[in-house]
Amino acid sequence: MKFFKEVKEILIILAIIIFFRSSLLNWYLIPSSSMLPTLKIGDHVLVNKLSYGFMFPFMEKRLVNWSNPQRGDIVVFQGPLREGGQTVMKRVVGIAGDTVSFTKGVLTINNIVSQESLELNRNVLEDIGGIEEPSEYNIFMESGFSKYPHQILRKKSGGLTVDEKKSWTVPEGKILCIGDNRDNSYDGRFWGYIDETSVYGRALFITYSTGEKGTWPHFRNERWFMKLTN
Repeated sequence: MKFFKEVKEILIILAIIIFFRSSLLNWYLIPSSSMLPTLKIGDHVLVNKLSYGFMFPFMEKRLVNWSNPQRGDIVVFQGPLREGGQTVMKRVVGIAGDTVSFTKGVLTINNIVSQESLELNRNVLEDIGGIEEPSEYNIFMESGFSKYPHQILRKKSGGLTVDEKKSWTVPEGKILCIGDNRDNSYDGRFWGYIDETSVYGRALFITYSTGEKGTWPHFRNERWFMKLTN
């Protein structure tokens, strides 16, 4: 009897953890450079899964919806099944009705060109990680299309966004999400739009971050509890 009681208690605890992580709060490890410089490889990001509504565990769409993702939000969702269906974290740049394009590499929404200012903090660029030649990139502060300005990464010359001639008109009930590493992100520009109700939640802050110095791992103490202003 004691054995079954202990098993029951363990199962209850596991059920609570699954419910908590699936429907309330969850944390995700950043595995790629697609959201540089905002998110670095090794960042552990806390996500509020109640930002837009309520989703039962293992459901693909929200059961109750009380708001929708807005431009500038960093959101989590399941990537296209044809690409493996992995969990993805990107920034919302277009909501229903928006027309999104690039003007000489600068994000343009509904014919309004975003504002960009060059960031001159070289230490940020030197510690960027995840790209082979940091000297070939610039960090810009982008503003004008969302509530909060945020950093983006673009190549100094050429690159995907400069050469991009396509535009995207976001259908009703959809959003367009791309990475802050504009020239090195596999995102909605390639695989299309995401259902608003399929978004798992909105990123809140970085709980902690780990990187590498030489052959040794280290903690990036300056990134612990860093708020993602979205």
